[in-house]
Amino acid sequence: MAKFSLLDKREGYYVFECPGCKCNHFVNTNPKWGECVWNFNWDIDLPTVTPSILVQWTEGPEQIRNVCHSFITNGKIQFLGDCTHELAGQTIDLPEVE
Repeated sequence: MAKFSLLDKREGYYVFECPGCKCNHFVNTNPKWGECVWNFNWDIDLPTVTPSILVQWTEGPEQIRNVCHSFITNGKIQFLGDCTHELAGQTIDLPEVE
């Protein structure tokens, strides 16, 4: 199975499973779907995406701030030090998309 999957029928809109957040993140490679556009090597088995991917959200009544900041290179995800999950600072293989 691949590590990136095309989302529905939106050309250039990909999904991948983030092992740090334990949820899906999205990458847009087509300018017609918005201003945030990443460069992609078109290899869904060993994806490389630039620039970095930054996902931020708050949750709960306390509005706890969560951050997932990563680079994806040759099918590996490198979590940067500003991540708020337990994989901060680590590089691991991207899981296959189910």
